[in-house]
Amino acid sequence: MKARVARLLSLGSYLGLIAFGMLWAIRLGELPRNQISITLLLLVLPLLIPLRGILHARHKPLVWGMLVALLPLLHGGVLLWAEAWPKAAWGGLELLLAVTYITLGSFFIRWRAQAER
Repeated sequence: MKARVARLLSLGSYLGLIAFGMLWAIRLGELPRNQISITLLLLVLPLLIPLRGILHARHKPLVWGMLVALLPLLHGGVLLWAEAWPKAAWGGLELLLAVTYITLGSFFIRWRAQAER
């Protein structure tokens, strides 16, 4: 039961990271028009690579997703630290989503392995 809840919450936070990356590049980041595509490539494309395995709850893609989630974690931390209030709040949300995915994804792998024993 707890593994299932951890999986659903980690999956939701991972999909939230993807949605946030797209939303940041298109609307929230107030980027110049010629920087939107490169920002999408840097923030969203790495998150899409292990997505199929994450949706199927496979261990290796989950771990790769945790490694890739370090990029939004760094981006959110920098926004939280360096920007003024509205952008800092968005950085805090991105940081929270990344930490939630990494933590709950780890717990999901551990609890599912314990349940299979």
